[in-house]
Amino acid sequence: MPHRVLIIDDDASTRTLLAHALQAEGYDAITAENGAHGLRRLVQQKPCVIVLDFDMPIMDGHDFREIQKRVAPDVPIICITGAADEEHVPKRVGATVAHSKPIDVEALCSQVAELCRREHSHREPEPTAVAKSRSYFPS
Repeated sequence: MPHRVLIIDDDASTRTLLAHALQAEGYDAITAENGAHGLRRLVQQKPCVIVLDFDMPIMDGHDFREIQKRVAPDVPIICITGAADEEHVPKRVGATVAHSKPIDVEALCSQVAELCRREHSHREPEPTAVAKSRSYFPS
């Protein structure tokens, strides 16, 4: 079974580009157009890595990350940002690494591969943490 990667970005062309690139590398790439949809995907489909845009409507990357830390804290984050301070974003939000737009797809795929190799340390979310977070999921 291929490793699953969750791509959360409000830009459809970015989601499609990354999904196709990761699928070409053998990953099961799933997508979400905002943080709220991404949380549902996270709980239902349990990815080994999340590629997360930080500037999105409905639920931005920062709000997603705050909830994700309680629901599935062991799933690493690769941050996508349009911000000029790309090197400071990971430390500020707890992401493993950040990429500025336009995205270097080859570098991102390499980082996904490295993080998926660490999947054995991934733990399932606590059922109580998932239950407590359900109020954040839109109907």
